[in-house]
Amino acid sequence: MKSIVIAEDDLKRLERRFGPDVRRMGSWNSDGVFGYTCISLGAVESAAEAVGRPGLPEAVSRLKDAREPVAAFLDLVEAFGPDLVVNIKAAYSAASLAPVSARSSGSSRILARASGAASAA
Repeated sequence: MKSIVIAEDDLKRLERRFGPDVRRMGSWNSDGVFGYTCISLGAVESAAEAVGRPGLPEAVSRLKDAREPVAAFLDLVEAFGPDLVVNIKAAYSAASLAPVSARSSGSSRILARASGAASAA
């Protein structure tokens, strides 16, 4: 699955605007000097479906073919705000906790199960 790699400086800027959830949208990686997070396009797609705002699924679709995917992703988050961040975090968490066999069958179903479990709680 394709991922978007967000450098620590961009992540810090998003964190100032949207809070600490931005650090939980994907896996964190560091070589001891530079840090970055990898955000799965599958998580972004699932989040777009969950948010349900007009234009968001189309924007995510364009993100896949963007010449500058990081800039396009940052613009997407700026445009659709904290709802998108929270739902990317939820999709990433659900996919991370799912058994390996369930991961390949679609992250949108995993997000739906996670959302249903949260509603029931």
